[in-house]
Amino acid sequence: MLRLTDGQGVLADCTARAELSRRQRSLAAAVGEVCAAVGWRYWVLGPVDPVYRRNVTWLAGYRHPRYHAGQQLAAALRESFADRTPLREGVRRAGDPMVVLPALFHALWAGQLSADLGAPLHERMPVWAPAA
Repeated sequence: MLRLTDGQGVLADCTARAELSRRQRSLAAAVGEVCAAVGWRYWVLGPVDPVYRRNVTWLAGYRHPRYHAGQQLAAALRESFADRTPLREGVRRAGDPMVVLPALFHALWAGQLSADLGAPLHERMPVWAPAA
């Protein structure tokens, strides 16, 4: 389930294969009707890139607010990654990696920082603060 910037609700199904079976098409049609009845959109998406899936799964482990680590560290992260900066370098500038890394992963999950999640997460990957 996701919410678009205009407030519209969307239920998205990610399939294991690009081609749907007859049963899956029938189920998708029924779910689409239910979604339309409550004012939501329904999308059937193809398979998710395995690298992207692994990255999002990793970051989801840091979605809990306890990983936010406060406004001061959030500001330090935004400053460290004001421009595209290698992850390791920005973390080092922001403070102790044992404290900063969980906050960084939370910020990536929450969209406060950005990275190319289609590429494997690693210490040299560029991370940046999106434009306000």
